[in-house]
Amino acid sequence: MSFAFGHLIGAWLLGKLFEVSSKKKLTHLTWFFLLLGGILPDADFLIDWVFGTELHRTITHSLFFVIFAPILIYTIFKFLDDKRSGLYAFSLASGITAHLLLDMVIGFGVPILWPSLLHVSFSGAAYFDPSTPSFLHGSRDNLVHTMKFMLFDMALGTAWIFYLWLRRRVRF
Repeated sequence: MSFAFGHLIGAWLLGKLFEVSSKKKLTHLTWFFLLLGGILPDADFLIDWVFGTELHRTITHSLFFVIFAPILIYTIFKFLDDKRSGLYAFSLASGITAHLLLDMVIGFGVPILWPSLLHVSFSGAAYFDPSTPSFLHGSRDNLVHTMKFMLFDMALGTAWIFYLWLRRRVRF
């Protein structure tokens, strides 16, 4: 299970890998869509938290979302007559894909073929019981376990920001 900073770092590493291998720099807007894609699938957490639903790891963690969200961005920027609309859509799709891959490595998998309840991970595939409570509604032990991952994620984020500060990429 990876949280916001872990997913941002995953998308950032993907962007850096592209820049190093292609010897090209990504534009600010391309970086924005790549990093947005890295965290966008977890936007359903907000809906779960505000409305008490159990939508996390459903549609936003599926192949449908990997295709639909970039098509929406492409259409919007094409309508605005931006010549880089395809690049923005591809960056968003890459970020979403990086997110899903991280969730497949660290966690119980994703419903890549949503609405099927089959969750796929690198350790196998299993059907997910939708009545299983999320960490927000689970046992105390489950909550403590999840909090440890959240703290690790915050440490990753802090280290990342410190790295960017050392490289003079951000200023305070």
